[in-house]
Amino acid sequence: MDSIDPHYGLYRRDHGGTYLSSRGTQGLAVSVIFTFLATAFVGIRIFTRLKFLRTLESNDWMVVVALINSFVFMGLDMVEATSGMGMHVKDIPPDILQRQLKAFWLTIPFYNAAVLCAKASILMQYFRVFPTQRMRIVCWIMISILALYGTWAVISAFLNCIPVAKFWDPTIEGFCLSKPGLWFSNASMHIATDIAILIIPIPALMSIDVPKKQRIALMMMFALGGFVCITSIVRLVSLKKISESTDPTYDNVGAASWSAIECNTGIICACLPTLKPLVSRILPGLISTLSGNRHGTGQSTTRRGTWNDESTIGAPGEDAEYRAGDHKRVLSFGPSGGLKYGESVAKDEDKLQVIDPTLITELSELGHERTPSRDSIPLK
Repeated sequence: MDSIDPHYGLYRRDHGGTYLSSRGTQGLAVSVIFTFLATAFVGIRIFTRLKFLRTLESNDWMVVVALINSFVFMGLDMVEATSGMGMHVKDIPPDILQRQLKAFWLTIPFYNAAVLCAKASILMQYFRVFPTQRMRIVCWIMISILALYGTWAVISAFLNCIPVAKFWDPTIEGFCLSKPGLWFSNASMHIATDIAILIIPIPALMSIDVPKKQRIALMMMFALGGFVCITSIVRLVSLKKISESTDPTYDNVGAASWSAIECNTGIICACLPTLKPLVSRILPGLISTLSGNRHGTGQSTTRRGTWNDESTIGAPGEDAEYRAGDHKRVLSFGPSGGLKYGESVAKDEDKLQVIDPTLITELSELGHERTPSRDSIPLK
């Protein structure tokens, strides 16, 4: 029989075993909204890649994997919300409580996987955008750290208890790792890697010779990653609350909500730098302004080196689609310390350098009315 309990705001019982409170509904709404926001950004990213650049890179597939894990997390959140999340544990029947705890057990590894894949996608973009040897070493180190602690985070979440059923049924004989210890250690690693990913591009950004407006725009774009770090810290506070709670089903709403926010904002931040081709088509004046170009004059404001890539917002070292990895196209330090791009490292200096013809087509498709100068075009 269905009923409404004013104590919980929205409280429904039926033969299907649905127990939905107003607090559970709020937590579920946060998860659904942020998951679909992330879906929109990933969709726009994939559309931009296929429409303007006609290819997908490994970092694109990595963010898709992150989104898939986020959807699984959202689905499990729905199960939790309809199984009494946000209600006092004493008011939830044992079978419904067990269903909620099973869903909660599964959310943890999928949350970790979504967050880790989003971080890996960002690092893979760094690897392409800043193709200096130092940056590549740093990125490989960070990716290795993510792989190691990420493997531990996912496996330990699945095997938190031996047998695993002890997680939702404490009466079963067995052994469990400390839940607070595991949650806090993984959350601390997430925060530490968020800070590292935020700091990594700063030296390169400070050294790049670009107009002031473009430098500010780049700093602001990369600083958005700081919001992910803030959500990680807020989530850690909510984890502390639930770890000390005597009524975890009631107090879990905050942790569930901030987990959804964190993994989906990470996906959104991973997508933002890749949308320049679409933005330049919709708002060409904005991109020209940020690039320091004089629209329609065929001239550009140049300071020792330029950052004229079309595939990401102000990303140097990339031509058509992250082909910065080509050994003949490098990001190097100029005499004044500024970063320069587009210089050949071919040993035979007399060898004829040929402009990549595909870039001319791409520049035309992106609505550029000027003829690209030789200095702004990557060379084969």
